[in-house]
Amino acid sequence: MNTVKPYKIIIEWRGEEDFYFICDYARPDVEKTGNNHPISKARTFPVMAQAMGNVLRKLRKEHITFPLFLVTLAFNHRNLLHEIDQLLHLLHLHLEKEQVPGTFTCHISSSKQELSSNPA
Repeated sequence: MNTVKPYKIIIEWRGEEDFYFICDYARPDVEKTGNNHPISKARTFPVMAQAMGNVLRKLRKEHITFPLFLVTLAFNHRNLLHEIDQLLHLLHLHLEKEQVPGTFTCHISSSKQELSSNPA
């Protein structure tokens, strides 16, 4: 079993819907420090990006109809859960290879885009 474990998750928006999922991980006996977050992966998860964009708009107090937000979320829940499962799978695959503290960063986008310096 791997000795590194997640201890902090950050959601950082970079636009209306696109965001970064950042997970710091460390061995339980290592002090948790550092703020540098190079991107480990980039994936297209349109349902998740849209749902998180809706959350961001709600947090920023922009006008969105909350019942409509819930209906949309419920309607897309299967796709959303599938995308969350894929994201967590990417995180676990990354953690299986790591032996030292670090950060897993995944850019979440609603549209296909590849990061040239970070192969998917």
